[in-house]
Amino acid sequence: MKRLKIIVIALAVMILALTLRLAYIQVLGHEDLSAATRAQSLIALEGSNTRGIIYDRYGQPLVADEKQYIYIIKNENFNERAKQLLRKMDAGPVSSDNEGHQVYSSHRYDKKVGRKLIEDNGAYILQASARYGDRQTAPHLIGYVNKKDSSGAAGLELMYDDRLSGLNRRVYAAADVKGNILPGRGLIIASDGNNDSYVTEGIRTTIDKELQEEVEEIIGEEDNNCAVVVLDTSTGGVAAMACTPTFDPNDVTEHIKKGKDELINKVTQGEYPPGSVFKIVVAAAALENGVDIDKSYTCSGHVELDGITIGCLTGGEEGHGEISFKNAFAESCNSFFIRLGQEVGADKIVEMAEEMGLGGKVLEGYPQEGSGHVMTEEEYIGNGVGNLCIGQGEMLTTPLQNAAMTNIIANGGVDKGIHLLMDEEQDDRKVISSETADELREMMGLTVMQGTGRILGIDDEGEPVAAVKTGTAQYGETGDETSHGWITGFTPYKEPEYVITVLVEGGSSGNGTAGPIMRKIIEYLEESGSYSRPTLA
Repeated sequence: MKRLKIIVIALAVMILALTLRLAYIQVLGHEDLSAATRAQSLIALEGSNTRGIIYDRYGQPLVADEKQYIYIIKNENFNERAKQLLRKMDAGPVSSDNEGHQVYSSHRYDKKVGRKLIEDNGAYILQASARYGDRQTAPHLIGYVNKKDSSGAAGLELMYDDRLSGLNRRVYAAADVKGNILPGRGLIIASDGNNDSYVTEGIRTTIDKELQEEVEEIIGEEDNNCAVVVLDTSTGGVAAMACTPTFDPNDVTEHIKKGKDELINKVTQGEYPPGSVFKIVVAAAALENGVDIDKSYTCSGHVELDGITIGCLTGGEEGHGEISFKNAFAESCNSFFIRLGQEVGADKIVEMAEEMGLGGKVLEGYPQEGSGHVMTEEEYIGNGVGNLCIGQGEMLTTPLQNAAMTNIIANGGVDKGIHLLMDEEQDDRKVISSETADELREMMGLTVMQGTGRILGIDDEGEPVAAVKTGTAQYGETGDETSHGWITGFTPYKEPEYVITVLVEGGSSGNGTAGPIMRKIIEYLEESGSYSRPTLA
């Protein structure tokens, strides 16, 4: 009887212990054990999209718009034949922390090859959404993410990382403890594998996707590297921004290894001498400080300044002779503008340059933007004023700065700022008088009618297609100079809707290399119905 009592007590203790353990599993230890189980049954898939979507102005996605195919094969089933089949679908290995599996991904899929992988190698094939396409739209503006944690690393991805990224979100494939994919579970998006749900935001940019793709196609056909920015004049919103060479945001590491300039956003980071485009600033400073628009000087083909000679490229050896303010602007006469700059004073020109946004960043918070450089007194004193007046020497501007400056004229002297998101607030700032802006607009129109921008042509009502200023900026060592070609302006001429700024690296001239690119963009705007104006003649 005593022995039976001991056995009963022992059984009661065991039952109590099991009951307490079960209670721990069901209540107290549920979260810990659940997380541990989940960690064993999820295969992490790097590279799949887990971030908020970046949209264009019309709501079209600029990222995560292409399918991605993911191939998961157990290590014991992975062989040379599997590698060959994966190569046929351009599938590459995906970096992950998984043990026991090989994970590959591709943007295209072949049913026959996929079936062979399944039959011969026991592959699991899943469909997901890739963050970037093989030919990603606007890569320099959008930037890219860190592969390790999908956080923003450059461009809009970095600038708005807090709105696009969750905490350590990853994409997983659900599997059992033996590593077999669980049918019907598909893909799971989770934070550290601890939950199946997440909330993500997106951003709506000012980009016009179709215009962006057209600009990329146009400059992609050029032999020289280019940078182009198109603004919506009424808001200062960036409608398109592109440069070459481009890069693949899916393979940033390879571009870094090359050590070239593929990752540089030349629209915002490229700093170049503006050349004769800077004559817009000199003309504005002159008009704002009382110089008569009917002013004229004599161009003899060159100007002597404290022992240096600066030639007038458009006037040739004989020069333009006596030339008016308006014609000097249209024909880009160096001699006239150096004399004009001396009369106005270098300090007034520098002050106007800074008022128009040169020498400073024009995008608030954008991570990749250069400030350019406005010449200091030490740099423009003496004969340095000659270089200042024609945008040479130490003067440096970005294409985006020149576009912002041009938009001030298009808006009657008002700076609308530069914007990347549709919901950004607009803060207007008066920079020059409407009278000065009107005079500059007329001279920029004359540049198309009879000056260095003639390649753009006139419409069937006899009006210039656009109002522009061209520039040819020399750089390099003396005797071995090369030129960049510039053109910046707005279209239509009378009621501007778009500002277009084009830079061609190593271009022979603004008219010869940058002008044709601007004309192609204007033709697209017309043919696509992006604005209404008389057709090209």
